[in-house]
Amino acid sequence: MSVEKTLDILDLFDFKTRELTVQEIGIRLEQPQSSVYRHLKVLKDRGFITETNKGAYRLGYRFLEMAKIVKSDINLSSVAFPIMQELCKKLNETVILTIVSGLNVICLEVITPDQPIKVSSTQGKILPLHAGASSRILLAHLDDKIIHELDKKNMLEKYSDYTVTDVEGLLALKKEVLEKGYAVSDSEVDIDVYAFGVAIKDIDKKLVAGLSIAGPKNRLIAMDEGYIINSIFEARDKIQAFL
Repeated sequence: MSVEKTLDILDLFDFKTRELTVQEIGIRLEQPQSSVYRHLKVLKDRGFITETNKGAYRLGYRFLEMAKIVKSDINLSSVAFPIMQELCKKLNETVILTIVSGLNVICLEVITPDQPIKVSSTQGKILPLHAGASSRILLAHLDDKIIHELDKKNMLEKYSDYTVTDVEGLLALKKEVLEKGYAVSDSEVDIDVYAFGVAIKDIDKKLVAGLSIAGPKNRLIAMDEGYIINSIFEARDKIQAFL
């Protein structure tokens, strides 16, 4: 029995073609139905193919198990890093990958450009959850109770005159971020630092990380905001394709 012919059957399935009958498979592969049946039996016995109550065939749940294995082997940093490098080169500003850690945010990866003035952010740095685009994009996708918890624990520190530290203000900002799809910050943690952030989610639409671009305010506001946002979204989509 040809392994290649068996794999040819699997290659027939995609998002548009979810089910196929033996006759349809035979026609597409120019194989006799008796041969198709033999290949399908092997695939069905191994869980790669399942038969519907109408006698058609579709991909089996074995692929879900294998997808989980592949997914668990993918390291977020290793996936994101080369894409972040592309984004840094494209916009010539600092690119930051952040994750939630308890009631704080951690800089997982930071890539800085070859610029005379850089944003001072380092890998492993702990950031506040309520201030800055790289953090607030994460906060926006968490439950409202987190904001209340930060307030109760006196963690809503004011880093500058632009830092929002009241619960109502943060809830309003959260709503704004979710409506826009991205976060923007201006001097909230470091004076004259401007930033944009977007959320990275996995295949189940669960929050994984935040991707942001940050730099001196005068340089970023001189750039087209739409171009910046689209560039970040494109980078985010490339990362999400692996999650």
